[in-house]
Amino acid sequence: MSANLPIPRPPFWMRLSIVNGNLLQAAGLLIGALLLYIAAHATTIAVIQIVLMIIGWVAIYLCSHASGHWLIGRLVGIQFKGYGIRGTDHPENYLVGMRQLMQIVPFFTVMTEKDSMAKASATAKALMFAAGETSTSIFEIAAGWYAWHANLPGGGILFIISIIWAVAATFATATAPKGDYAKAIKVLRGQRAV
Repeated sequence: MSANLPIPRPPFWMRLSIVNGNLLQAAGLLIGALLLYIAAHATTIAVIQIVLMIIGWVAIYLCSHASGHWLIGRLVGIQFKGYGIRGTDHPENYLVGMRQLMQIVPFFTVMTEKDSMAKASATAKALMFAAGETSTSIFEIAAGWYAWHANLPGGGILFIISIIWAVAATFATATAPKGDYAKAIKVLRGQRAV
């Protein structure tokens, strides 16, 4: 594709109602937290604790983004029509290797009602756009912090990686045209978000 043409969004692998999407993500957050707890309190070999910790962290990471958009969006009056699951919406933001990984990771995407978005204030839209990345950063750092304070093997490393990942994601989503923070900034400036 030419550098000037936008890369189309990948198709959904699955669609879910709002209720089912919220239940699945809530279950993912609960399972992630439970795996971290089990890892911290298990009397087993370090490798098993590390695997449980990583799986728990990943579950929390995957289930905190779209639900953050939905929760804050609903609080500011935005309506949603459902969730979709697919690889990343913006593969062009990743380096080769990471791009291929992010295209196969099952990310939740929440779909807004067009009329509701058209009627929403710029502040409401900005809050909804920013909520996804903000909630992801909060949850992933909290999970890493718990792993570190529970003295899990590699917990301190996970905490540092969580902070670095959150800072990098914040920068990327603020500077990439389709990034959540970039969209929030655009609507606050009176521009149309991509």
